[in-house]
Amino acid sequence: MAKTIKHIADELGLNPSTVSRALSGHPQIAEKTRERVVQMADAMGYTPNLWAQNLVGSSTNLIGCMVLEFTNPFYIPMVRAIEDYADEKNYIIFIGESRRDLETEKHVIDRFRRIRASGVIITPVLSDLDHLSLLEKDGVPVIITGRNAESFDSINLDNVKSGTMAGYHLISRGYKKLGFIQSGDAYNVPEQDRLKGFSQAIKESGLKNETLYTVGNNRINGGEKAGELWLEDKDRPEAVFCSNDLLAMGFIQYLIKLGIYPPNDIGILGHDDIPFADNFVVPLSTIAFPKYEMGELAINLLLERISKPDHPHEPKTIALEPEIVIRNSCN
Repeated sequence: MAKTIKHIADELGLNPSTVSRALSGHPQIAEKTRERVVQMADAMGYTPNLWAQNLVGSSTNLIGCMVLEFTNPFYIPMVRAIEDYADEKNYIIFIGESRRDLETEKHVIDRFRRIRASGVIITPVLSDLDHLSLLEKDGVPVIITGRNAESFDSINLDNVKSGTMAGYHLISRGYKKLGFIQSGDAYNVPEQDRLKGFSQAIKESGLKNETLYTVGNNRINGGEKAGELWLEDKDRPEAVFCSNDLLAMGFIQYLIKLGIYPPNDIGILGHDDIPFADNFVVPLSTIAFPKYEMGELAINLLLERISKPDHPHEPKTIALEPEIVIRNSCN
């Protein structure tokens, strides 16, 4: 049977509230009393009931974290960083996904509200932010990751710069005819910014405008659809820049089935440097997104805001630097 605060109190002849304060480090508890309580708790194998503490406290040690899709490995390093640091500070992370659907996002945010989360880290759908604004008005700080949004703290990549970097890299490798593979999601601003930078590099280099392949999603099967479009194109690009690594992997996968191999037959550059990109059937050249760093910045900023609830706050926009990773999918 699990030991409780009452068991410790009975053993020491103390009031349960005194034991509770001693375990939480309350400043009004004498150091000798605190030491006695901690030693007894250790001896009895006491484990604190964090959920019960949240129910009776005026604030919680719960943080909501929402990503767009669990199926996208992009989020693994970010969530790992959030959990690593939160664990050090005795916060519990509740993770949810929106599946890129606004109503699902609102439902998960409502769930975070009902468990009285102290703060929320989210990559939002972006089509509506009113539910996040309401959280802020209620005193629940919100940190946006992988997107930019006015009136919110945002941590994102400089996506225009990463697109420009991709364009100049492919051009420097001798590719003259370039393509861009995108989901076409109207609210995927990072994708649009990558295309903007890519187009800028092509224009400045005096080359023909890029060929656009719009596939409707950011998943492996979207990349396979791009492979179909490329194969049907009579004026095929010599190299393509994919707005994320999953599209690049699907594209490569489709072509290899037909005996078409990068980089000899076509150059392919991804974006994000997701886990396993280096171990793909053709190790993927890509633009790296510092995902762990983004998670670290997000949780640190959130905990800083939680610790200063009455402190005047001006929203911050943090732009991370992209970096190109050269592997085998383009010359």
